[in-house]
Amino acid sequence: MNIDKHFELPFTPHRVFSAWVCSDTVIPPATRMDINPTVGGHYRLYMEMEDRCSRAEGLFFSVIPDRHIRYTWEWDRDGEITEIDVTFSPTAKGTALHIQQTGFVKEASRDMHDSGWDDYIEQLSTMLDQKSDVRLSA
Repeated sequence: MNIDKHFELPFTPHRVFSAWVCSDTVIPPATRMDINPTVGGHYRLYMEMEDRCSRAEGLFFSVIPDRHIRYTWEWDRDGEITEIDVTFSPTAKGTALHIQQTGFVKEASRDMHDSGWDDYIEQLSTMLDQKSDVRLSA
C-alpha cells in the first residue's frame, strides 16, 4: 500500500526544500525536530503532549539539495517502517512537489498518513507565506 501525492507551491524549490530539512520548521501538532539532512543522517520529529510523547524517526538515503530527498519513517517504533521519496521541481509558478510514501502494512495507517500529507503541505505553505524571513537552513 502506497501514497502518491502531487502539490504545487508558490515558492522556489530552494525555499521549499530548505524548510523541509530545517529543524526550525515544526508544523503542529509536532513540537520539535532534530534533523541531520545528510545521507546516513537522521531525523526525529516529536509530538509532546501532557500525557505522552510520540516520535517519528528515520534515516536519509538520498539528499540532493533543492531537488530530492528519500528517507525512512516510523512512528514510536511500531514496526511499520515506510519510505518517503520527495522531489522538488521548478515550475513557472514555484515548485511542483511529488511525494511518494511506500511500504504501508496497515490500511488505516496509510489512510491517516494520506490525509496527514494534505494537512502538512497546507500548513507548510502557510508558514512559508507568513514567515518570509525565517531561517531555513539545517
